[in-house]
Amino acid sequence: MSYKYESYDNLEELKKVDPKLADELVWYAWSEDWKNEDFLVFPNEVEFAKYELEDGAYEELGLEVVQGTKYEGAVNPFNYIDYKRLADDLIKNWDRSLYYASNEGKIVRTSYGF
Repeated sequence: MSYKYESYDNLEELKKVDPKLADELVWYAWSEDWKNEDFLVFPNEVEFAKYELEDGAYEELGLEVVQGTKYEGAVNPFNYIDYKRLADDLIKNWDRSLYYASNEGKIVRTSYGF
């Protein structure tokens, strides 16, 4: 895993660490049920794109990124990915019920839906 994120069990847990983001999510959501579900918070869109590539949507499609892979003298192809550009396109096409981009650039992902 080469990306950074924080995991929270529910909204109250997030509120203790980042009350501003918690308030944004309450404003953004159209349901109450998600507040007791877990979610991930990425510090920025690049970390979010790395997650989606390694353990998120692309893994679900069959791409397997094995950490610690030795490329036998070849270059690591993941070093050449423009994660910012990937993130921009992922954000344009994401399911708004499962993702949120905060005013500070953090990305929140839930599997339950807001």
